[in-house]
Order: sequence, then C-alpha cells, then structure tokens
Amino acid sequence: MKRFLVLVNPLSHGGRSVRILPRLRTLLPEGDFVALKNIEEASRLAREASGYEAVVACGGDGTINAVAGGVMENSDTSLKFGVIYAGTSPDFCREHGIPTDAEQAISVLRDGVVREIPVLTANSEPFFCSMNLGMGAAVAASANRLRPKFGDFIGTLWAVLREVIRGRRYALKVNGEEIRNVAHALVTRMPRIAGGLKIALPPLADDEYALWFAKDVSRFGCFRVVWNLYRGKPCGEIRVLRGKTAISSNVSVALEYDGDPHGSLPVMVAFSLRRLRLLVPQFKHSN
Repeated sequence: MKRFLVLVNPLSHGGRSVRILPRLRTLLPEGDFVALKNIEEASRLAREASGYEAVVACGGDGTINAVAGGVMENSDTSLKFGVIYAGTSPDFCREHGIPTDAEQAISVLRDGVVREIPVLTANSEPFFCSMNLGMGAAVAASANRLRPKFGDFIGTLWAVLREVIRGRRYALKVNGEEIRNVAHALVTRMPRIAGGLKIALPPLADDEYALWFAKDVSRFGCFRVVWNLYRGKPCGEIRVLRGKTAISSNVSVALEYDGDPHGSLPVMVAFSLRRLRLLVPQFKHSN
C-alpha cells in the first residue's frame, strides 16, 4: 500500500502542478497521484481515502482548503495532511514553515512531524487561511485572474488598488453590534492574508481568533492602510474573539476564504471540533 495519496490540481498556477508531475512521481514513488477533474473531487477523494498515512494537496490555497477539509471529514482521525505547493500565493505554507520547493516539501512528507492546528469554520465549512468580507472577496476574485499573468505581488497589489479606488463601504453586524462604514474586514488566526499582505496580530491562544477591520477611512486613508499591511505594521482595528461569532449585513456582502468565493453574508464563525494533523518540518524552513 502506498503511503501517500497526492491530489493534484491541474489548473493551479497555470498548470504548474501538471508540469512538475513527472518529477514528483520520481521523487515520491511511495505516492498514489490523482489528477483532479474539479475542486469538489478533491474534497470527496480526501474524505473517502482509506489505508493511507497522509493525503497531500498539490496545488494552491484553494486546493489546500478543499483537500484539508476532506481530511477533516475522513473517518480515520489519525490521517495526516501534507502539502506540495504549486499555487501563486503560498501564505499557508509560509505560516507553517512548509517549503515551497517540491523536493524539500517531499522531505517534509517523509521526515516531518505532526502539528495539530485549530481550524476555523464559516457556516460549518472549514477554512485554513483567512475569511474576507466585501472588498476582500472582490480583491481575491481579481487577484486570481491577475496573478498567473503578473505574479503574486503585482497581481495582488493591482487588485487591492482597484478596490481601494472603487471605495465601497459596508455596515456589518457582529454578534448584534453594528459597525458602520467598513472598508474591509476579515477573520483569521494567521497574520499572512494574501500576496505579501500581513496584519499585526497579537499572540493568540488555541481557542482564540481575530476579527480585523478598517472603518471610517477615506480613499487616501485606505492607501495608507494598504501600505501598512504590506509592511506588517499595525493598522485598522483588531478584536480577539472566542466561541461563535455571527456576522451579517442588511445588504449583499460577498464572502471569500482561502482565495475562492463562498457566497455572501450572513456567516457564523466557530472552531471545528477536530484539529488538522498537518505535516510540518522538524525545523522551520524559511520561504
């Protein structure tokens, strides 16, 4: 029996995963490789996997989210999750020290250690990086189109600046409290949110997560917020939360997490009862 089930997204990063697939098969002969037909198949195959030590996502953040979500629904609670990154914005890998080089990533699959990480859910669906509302959802949609042509940094920056210029604002209700004139809001446990953008998070306990938002800012003020996000400097407002958080609005506000659209508000944020058994390096890599 092969040790690893490797689920490959052929569309990630303009087909990069397919281009490196022959090399991956050589580097990881103890892996069963499956080219995915669609992202739904990634979740299903991970959920139904049996007899493997670990299920591995080969693709970008959307593939990571789909495969990891399937692993968490698998009846085998000892099943591990690994990553061979082939996307455009490796925020998840950077956060957890997983190398983006394929050969080094395979070494982690073989010789790494398990880190059990808390996982947030949006309307009972897990997400593994950040959940963005409104502007963030529009930025993600644009950046997904622009990154393959212009790269991670420029593609994300262009998408951010375009939404800042549009200047849309939202009124949100967070557990019944109204927060008006919100330019952008997100929920996360990790500081890296997309393409070099980074919020200055305080240390979080395993049962805590953060709501970050920028409100009452002009267009010029938004440019300053973006500049601070690229430098990882404090900006906006942060609330450290526990338990369940209900977020709603009286207008349509798009919802996005881990780089892909997921409908619109309202949303209920909570922790999953199960943790993700993630394979990470014994010693943290720098990416």
